[in-house]
Amino acid sequence: MENERQYFVIEQHKWSYPKEHYQYRIMKDKSFNLSDATKVLMAYEQLNDNEDIIYHLQTVDLMMSTPLILTKEVA
Repeated sequence: MENERQYFVIEQHKWSYPKEHYQYRIMKDKSFNLSDATKVLMAYEQLNDNEDIIYHLQTVDLMMSTPLILTKEVA
């Protein structure tokens, strides 16, 4: 189960002043397997009464967890 995909629960907040734009944030600051992420997502949706806030699942990209090493060519 070590290679099981992990997901973040993302909150999308819609703002409409001065013009329409969106703000995103990772809820709980941790990743979940699909089953747990779905449960958390459903709980947030049940508690949400603001029509400008919706929730999404986002796959965690493990390639981003390794540090970037700059070489002479790009420095």
